[in-house]
Amino acid sequence: MDEKTKELLINLSDKYEKREFIEKDPSRFMHDYKENRDKEVAAFIASALSFGRREQILSHVKKILDECGSSPADWLLSGKHNEFFDEGEKSFYRYFSHNDLKIYCENLSSFLKNSPDGTLGSYFRSLYEEERGKEDGRKYLHQIVCSAFSADCALVPRTKTSAAKKVNMMLRWLVRKDSPVDLGIWTWFSQENLLMPLDTHVMSESYKLNLLLKTPSGKEKSASLKTAIILTEVMKEVFPLDPVRADFALFGLGVDENGI
Repeated sequence: MDEKTKELLINLSDKYEKREFIEKDPSRFMHDYKENRDKEVAAFIASALSFGRREQILSHVKKILDECGSSPADWLLSGKHNEFFDEGEKSFYRYFSHNDLKIYCENLSSFLKNSPDGTLGSYFRSLYEEERGKEDGRKYLHQIVCSAFSADCALVPRTKTSAAKKVNMMLRWLVRKDSPVDLGIWTWFSQENLLMPLDTHVMSESYKLNLLLKTPSGKEKSASLKTAIILTEVMKEVFPLDPVRADFALFGLGVDENGI
């Protein structure tokens, strides 16, 4: 990567990684709570619905969190999500049904109940450390998170090759420290090991800046785990200890260019 591109990415990251960024971003919801357990639940719910038009994302996340009251974690533990979401396959948001959201929330409730200290972070830390203790333990954190959900949960990707954009975006929110946007409350995981969330804007700008290379036939590669790993390694040339900081640069640039 040439020095001009590095400087551009640094300047763009400085421009977009500001408190104002969260005003129209799903990450804003997790900042509404004082307790980490509630911030985590808000992050999981907001990230799970983070696709499509931003105003629609925000309105549907708000609809759930308004119902949660002051503590989304307590709302889940009380089982009230089973009353809030209707039975059956009626759409709640896009192709996710009420039943899909009910299953997702039931999984989150189970994680909280089985957490060593009542937080989602502690629950997934125990799974992460268990995986690291295995001789062949090579899973990425998003894979550990996804594999914890039940097989009938439609809101998390199931394939090993998935880029898992929404989950990796959420992990950025929870892991990155010293940020006006990201929380940095999962201190047990290194931000150096996070993977770039492959949003459509991130992918598009990566190809424009030649951070990702097209196939010999001139086609852009689709989002995949392999592509996320490649882009993350490229971003380490700019931010060696914090590669996903470049997410602000590429996403922000894409949003501005498309007038979103």
